[in-house]
Amino acid sequence: ACLSGDTSPTCIGVYKMPIDDRTNMYIESPETLARFAPDINWVPIVTPPGTYKEAVVELGELQRDCFASSGGGGEEKMSVKELVLKGQLEQAGIELLRITPRITVVGRVIIANLYKQQSNSSSSSSNNNMKAYRAEVQYDELLGRLGEVDVLLGQAIRGQLGVVTMGQIQVLQELKEAQEFMEEFSKIVLL
Repeated sequence: ACLSGDTSPTCIGVYKMPIDDRTNMYIESPETLARFAPDINWVPIVTPPGTYKEAVVELGELQRDCFASSGGGGEEKMSVKELVLKGQLEQAGIELLRITPRITVVGRVIIANLYKQQSNSSSSSSNNNMKAYRAEVQYDELLGRLGEVDVLLGQAIRGQLGVVTMGQIQVLQELKEAQEFMEEFSKIVLL
């Protein structure tokens, strides 16, 4: 097991402690974690963005980091998708370990704000009332797909999916589905 936010290669494809207020008291410091789970590497708790606007901006950055194509030129950082395409599965896994906890906390800030807007709205239009719910469904599906990508990357790195090409194909298929959920989530947020 690993803490969310731990980008060690050994954390690719293994269980991550959820980012949860109920568990934070057990992992708030290296000493506390050592008392409850001495075999888990401590990393700082993933902190959410301070505002809705910051969360929306970061969501766009995370979407690029995960799925964008750089066009192949220059010294630009490659996305998870590009790393998988190039067969750099461990590096793709490390990048995914960095991105997924950020998407988790960013999404929570956005969804909480959407529900707050919904409850403060005097409008009773069904579209407005459903926006937060629709965003939450896409967000949950996105996190599920990213978790599947993480597991597949771990299996591919350990050779459990056969040759590297087979692992790449399976990972890319899950990434495609994750990208669709990310795009739909972003579309709903930006309405």
